[in-house]
Amino acid sequence: MKNVRLLVIVTLFLLSTSLVFWGSRASAATGYTVVTVIEAKTMIDSNPSLVVLDVRNQSEYVTRHIRNAVLIPLFELNSSLDQLNPNDEILVYCLAGARSTSASEILVANGFLHVYLMAGGITAWITEEFPTYVKYSSIQGAVDNATEGSAVYVSSGEYSENLVINKSINLVGENRKTAIIDGMSNGTVVYVGSDNVSISDFKLQYSGCSCTGYYGVDVGSSRQNISIINNNIFSDSTGILVRKGQDILIARNNITFSRDYSIVIEDSIGVQILENSLTDNLDQIEISNSTQMVIVNNKMVNNGNGIAFTNSNNNTLAGNIIASNRLYGLYLSQSDYNVIVRNSLQSNGRNVYVRNSTDYWDDGFEGNYWSNYTGADADNDGVGDSPFVLDANNVDHHPLVGLFYSYSAMPENDVGIITDSALDNFEYVPPNTIRLQVSNATAAQTVGFCRIIIPHALIDPNNGTIQVIIDNNQTQVLFLNTTLYDNGTHRWIYLAYPLSMHEIVIVPEYPVFLVTASATVLVSAALSLVVVIERKKKSKETHGSPVMQLR
Repeated sequence: MKNVRLLVIVTLFLLSTSLVFWGSRASAATGYTVVTVIEAKTMIDSNPSLVVLDVRNQSEYVTRHIRNAVLIPLFELNSSLDQLNPNDEILVYCLAGARSTSASEILVANGFLHVYLMAGGITAWITEEFPTYVKYSSIQGAVDNATEGSAVYVSSGEYSENLVINKSINLVGENRKTAIIDGMSNGTVVYVGSDNVSISDFKLQYSGCSCTGYYGVDVGSSRQNISIINNNIFSDSTGILVRKGQDILIARNNITFSRDYSIVIEDSIGVQILENSLTDNLDQIEISNSTQMVIVNNKMVNNGNGIAFTNSNNNTLAGNIIASNRLYGLYLSQSDYNVIVRNSLQSNGRNVYVRNSTDYWDDGFEGNYWSNYTGADADNDGVGDSPFVLDANNVDHHPLVGLFYSYSAMPENDVGIITDSALDNFEYVPPNTIRLQVSNATAAQTVGFCRIIIPHALIDPNNGTIQVIIDNNQTQVLFLNTTLYDNGTHRWIYLAYPLSMHEIVIVPEYPVFLVTASATVLVSAALSLVVVIERKKKSKETHGSPVMQLR
């Protein structure tokens, strides 16, 4: 009987151990793993470090290829292996599978450790209607030939054009560093003359002068539902112009070295400017006669000015870093009822200038960070004890005493951090761990703090209290308040620590058992088996042979 019980325990251990590696697919005897195009698409979307290797010929590649695929024709692979890292995960494809099989065998034979062959090649990829990128002789020609509502995927390369989009399409570049539309300093780079247009993943450069009506992206007039996303907009006179627009999205663009304004918004409603980086431009975001705008989590650094509102009411400005701009960070003229919270205004020539305007500078709980605020924080909550007064009509009643940062942990679940430390790294580890790396913001700093806004979706305090661990419990938390505030969807916590450099881990305080549902079933089944064996043993001792019991 002891042997049976030992066998059950050993089996349980082996099954549980195997779950740690569940989902990791052992390579076949060939040394590489064959995946379907659907699996390959998932790999590409989820792993930005995956190397996609196209082993067809150049003429096939330019006709259509998978985004950011590295081209090494099969006949050149043996002599080009030094272009690849044997430790990288490499997904190999060709037209239908024959050449990629040979290429995978070559890679494995030369010590490449993580080789995946996409079955069916790009033919199967196209059958699934996944996107492929084309090297066009003219983007304008591709746009003109596209059907309404379709997508045009443009391969990397330099296109010297002044593009006009007069239909509803999605125009997608292969890579915002290498898919370049050059306006040749003579005209608007991209003019949008239709509603329902999206432009993403390009480098747009060298427009003509805005003094003669030329821009990097000119969103026409009275356009609706336009998206300008994830582009590098470089050395244009004015980066983006919107006039009388509605429902315009400008997100995750890098706008640099504009010779005039970075973004101009005129007479518009419902424009969103999100997570853009605007650096080294001659002038600011200029907003006039516009309302219901949302300007969130942008970085505006080292420009002539930061952002200016004129005759613009009922807008939201939140979570932005506005720093080191030469004249002023924020300018408001005849602009009322704007909500301006959790912004970091630091080291601008003048952080803010307000003229004939009355606005909201806090939400009743948190305001903004001002580098020229001199108040104290005696109650250790990351918010100043005295207000920051701009003028009689504009007061930040809850000024922050640390810079504000926002990090995307999961879709629609950002973590907000107010800190006086240098925040070197942020990481969210599902299902419920936040990890920070902090260090001295200044050489003289000896103590630091973090005020952290945590969505319940990431760490739910209703299922246990929140625990803070610094340097694997090697560093003492000087002050901790894990119940600073809770609004039902987010929990605010505050902690202070000695500096200089630390790893801070925030987790639920109750134990977290990393056991999958499958492991739980196996454990339950194994324990049930032990119980059954014990019962059979007792039954045998009481009633005789197991055969009699089965009857």
